[in-house]
Amino acid sequence: MKMRSVEDYIVPWVRTAAPYSDQHMDFAWSHPEVVRMMSNENLIPPSEQVIDAVVEAARQGNLYPGSGEELRRKLGQAAGLDAENVLLGNGSTDIINIVINTFLAPGEEAVIPSPTFSMYAARVKVNGGVPVEIPLGPPPAFDWDVDAILAAVNEKTKLIFICTPNNPTGNQIREADLRRILDQGIPTFIDEAYYELEEQPRTLAFLVTEYPHAIISRTMSKAFGLAGFRVGYALADAGLVSYLNRVRIPWNVSLISLAAALAAMDDLEDQQRKREINCEGRRYLCEAINQIPGLRAFPSEGNFILIDASSLGRTSDQIRDDIIQRGIFIRPMSPHNMKPGYIRVTVGTPQHNRRFIEVLRDYAAKALEEKDG
Repeated sequence: MKMRSVEDYIVPWVRTAAPYSDQHMDFAWSHPEVVRMMSNENLIPPSEQVIDAVVEAARQGNLYPGSGEELRRKLGQAAGLDAENVLLGNGSTDIINIVINTFLAPGEEAVIPSPTFSMYAARVKVNGGVPVEIPLGPPPAFDWDVDAILAAVNEKTKLIFICTPNNPTGNQIREADLRRILDQGIPTFIDEAYYELEEQPRTLAFLVTEYPHAIISRTMSKAFGLAGFRVGYALADAGLVSYLNRVRIPWNVSLISLAAALAAMDDLEDQQRKREINCEGRRYLCEAINQIPGLRAFPSEGNFILIDASSLGRTSDQIRDDIIQRGIFIRPMSPHNMKPGYIRVTVGTPQHNRRFIEVLRDYAAKALEEKDG
């Protein structure tokens, strides 16, 4: 009997799904000379307080971590909740996967306003679900079309994703609009990855006490600058968290990562410094980009700026490749279903930001000259 290919045993939805690509990270690590302004990382290194905590935790690296009870307690208190309302993840991507696995069976649907973080649709597909993407309104507002979202809900809808501030558009959903969505009673994933970096931080975490099907997702990758440590968490009704914990793999957050997160939470001075640098850099970038002929920067509440560079007559991928040749790595927005010429840049240090504006100003001028000539 002829041996069957191992592919014959792979479930159909995995065979046909396209995974979320992390090749841009491999490129960045192999080209350290290129400034990483493509993935919304915090470009300020961890504080010495974090480094000291990591070294101390490493001395106990022979032991399994616990459930992160102290970290869960502190995160819960910061949101006006309890440790039982907190689910820890290996980054917020782990939280996304846990939530999808909890609610979505193969063939069932998740409603996803788009453009947004493309990880949602990618993981829904890998888990056998069906992403139902609802376009956001036109620029510059990029408003959520709540009527269209509600119209897309049917008996197969088991999950709704809302990212606020939204990646890549940078805008926040209105509380009244979110309440209309939550009033449907469908599990709703509310991604607050960037909320600490808003000009006036406005969390919606209080809604979990009113809506037991609401899940607030957070990360320590952005404002706290711990992307490499992979610490994310969810805030939700304690009963819902108990179900999510059935899906969560034990010890999913390492001993070192727990120590780094606790130290970062205690280092209030470093938190404030990183926040101020981001807010000032975001304002500078938006104003400077809007002064460059042919370009338009949209207001943002995250650590990134969305740019309409379509007037340059080049695709998003072309612009990225050209800017890389000038020493800066930015992100094309084609994977986010945005029109050609849309790009996104991460807010960096003041030096990074100034260098980017110099490069972008020169690049745009030459591109327009070439297009018009």
